[in-house]
Amino acid sequence: MKWKLKKKILIVLIMPFDLFGYGLYRYTFHMRCEEVPELKLNDGATRIFLNTRGKHPELVSLELIELLKYMERSTDEVSRECKSKRIQEMHRRVCQIKASEKAEVKYMQTWEEKILIKQAGIAEGEQIGRSKEKTELVKKLSNKFSIEQIAEMLEIDISEVEKIIKEIAK
Repeated sequence: MKWKLKKKILIVLIMPFDLFGYGLYRYTFHMRCEEVPELKLNDGATRIFLNTRGKHPELVSLELIELLKYMERSTDEVSRECKSKRIQEMHRRVCQIKASEKAEVKYMQTWEEKILIKQAGIAEGEQIGRSKEKTELVKKLSNKFSIEQIAEMLEIDISEVEKIIKEIAK
């Protein structure tokens, strides 16, 4: 039975290293069955891995090579060396966005928000981890020691030990 999705999916990954080690600028993959190589999964997906440090310029266009160099180092100098007008125009737009105070402020706010969210997540994870550790320790120690002794050993308030014991009992 043959089936095929109508939509094409293109996944492009740009890397500053050669993931596969053949020195190519571009590696293109289509889904294929490992056990039956002639059996293709016609899901419309194509995966392209681009290597900014390829060594075989004869296999790709000069514009792709210039784009990959520009992706690795988006400078005025690299842009000037490019023969491609599209890359030069892209660089001009990138410079405009970088020069825009409004865009810079928005970028910085987004960047700061991401950092704050990440820090909050880490702190919450650490707190949950410590809470679980305390609960496990109290559970292990409650059969052998008094609430006061457990609080002293864990260097926490007696009320916190009592609270944990109540949670364990539930």
